[in-house]
Amino acid sequence: MSALAELERSLRQDGAYDQLAASHSHRAVREDSLGFVVGRDALTADWVASGTQPVTITADLGEMIAFALGPPEDRWHAHRWIKREDDRITSEILVENQDRERIAPAAFPPLGELRAGMGQFSAGDAAILPPDFPPEARALADRLHRAWNGRAFDEYRADWLTALVTALPDATFYLEHAIVRDGQTAILWRVHGHTPEGQRIRLIGSSLFAGSDDETVVDLAAMRAQSTRDLIDYSQTG
Repeated sequence: MSALAELERSLRQDGAYDQLAASHSHRAVREDSLGFVVGRDALTADWVASGTQPVTITADLGEMIAFALGPPEDRWHAHRWIKREDDRITSEILVENQDRERIAPAAFPPLGELRAGMGQFSAGDAAILPPDFPPEARALADRLHRAWNGRAFDEYRADWLTALVTALPDATFYLEHAIVRDGQTAILWRVHGHTPEGQRIRLIGSSLFAGSDDETVVDLAAMRAQSTRDLIDYSQTG
């Protein structure tokens, strides 16, 4: 079991929050689909507020773990991705699919075209990927790009994708990072889009592939929160 998986169990189950002093940089940041928790003190307070509960680690790829929480009749899943500097965690990305009420901060409404110039060209066959994207994950990334951005649903079919594209007709997916280990490929991605009413939506998703199996986690509760959040009135700002 990796150090990240052991830390998750110690914090989540045992409440051993003192371990954060050794595991995380003082300036560590956690990001999810609604924003950031900045600094080790704030992270510690967030862990304390969340309380303890049993956790099952379902996949361990070193710098990324998948885990399940909650009782069998109401189980939910999460993926945690990390980056380290000098053996300390400096950033986390947490993706959860717990069905709960969330509140998004107010935002400015879009001005002008929702997505200027988009939709005029086909998505193409190859994904635009960062330079450090693992070569062995590129074929999978290209297939997801064709399905998710090109809407070639014959190459990838899932209820969550249908629901998301229906809610965000202009949804555009960006494949950000991948880890390949022990026959598994994990891909971290983001999606930007707008509801038909013009609300801007930005979500983080995470997908874990092992053979023909696929576990994708996306925070649809955060999407609901963003779609109903308050909009800032431009006329009231200085």
